[in-house]
Amino acid sequence: MPSIYHRRLRRRSAIALGISSAILLAACAANSTAAAQSEARDQKQKLEHRRDVNADARRDADRLRHEIDELQAEAIDRGLLLTLGDALFTTNDATLSRSGLYRLNALAGFLENYPERAVTIDGYAGAGGYRYDLALVKRRAEAVKAYLVQQGIAPSRFTVRGNRAALPDDGSAPAQQPLRRVEVIIENSSTSG
Repeated sequence: MPSIYHRRLRRRSAIALGISSAILLAACAANSTAAAQSEARDQKQKLEHRRDVNADARRDADRLRHEIDELQAEAIDRGLLLTLGDALFTTNDATLSRSGLYRLNALAGFLENYPERAVTIDGYAGAGGYRYDLALVKRRAEAVKAYLVQQGIAPSRFTVRGNRAALPDDGSAPAQQPLRRVEVIIENSSTSG
């Protein structure tokens, strides 16, 4: 039969073991709480970073949309198409008019902001394909390139061509004015280079 001394000793040991267990549980809970708080802080930082990245992407998309509107460009498969008609040049010449300079200044600003994009400048002659028209639209395309290079855009980014305009599918003789034009294609980053 155990003595009173042994019973007290067992009781004290049980109490000490209980207290130790409680302290260990409290320490584990504190560590667990600290780890959970640290993980929560990390998750919050990641979410804030993602929110900032999304906000930046929205701002960039809005800025790009505004720039495209300012250029009066349309989106095509290859990139952006900017059409410069006869009105942007002096009559029967390759000299840019004031409105032509305004559009090309906007284009130069855009190209400066997106240096990875290549540019194709196509001059299109009227439906008749007259030598004069072909030579004129080629000179106009070269004038556009020269102006943009003068504005600081690298000449290596450009491809310049003169082309005959295709007749409409219905075979009718189109008016010369809309067919004689210079098209600037700002290539998508993935298709350029």
